[in-house]
Amino acid sequence: MTAERYGGVPHTYVTCAKDNVIPVALQRRLVREIDGVSATRTRVVELDCSHSPFLSRPAALAEAIADVW
Repeated sequence: MTAERYGGVPHTYVTCAKDNVIPVALQRRLVREIDGVSATRTRVVELDCSHSPFLSRPAALAEAIADVW
């Protein structure tokens, strides 16, 4: 994996503010680590939801996904 190849396609990370499985601080750290090796910066969408936004906030998640396209 190289920066030239990894992240060449725009990518998005959805953070979940009420996630009790992966704390927000760890989610943000993951984004920083991705950006450390990625050719492009990660677009971050923050949702006020639990660990499973597809269950707790499906419309907001769908909107976030649709905004990428």
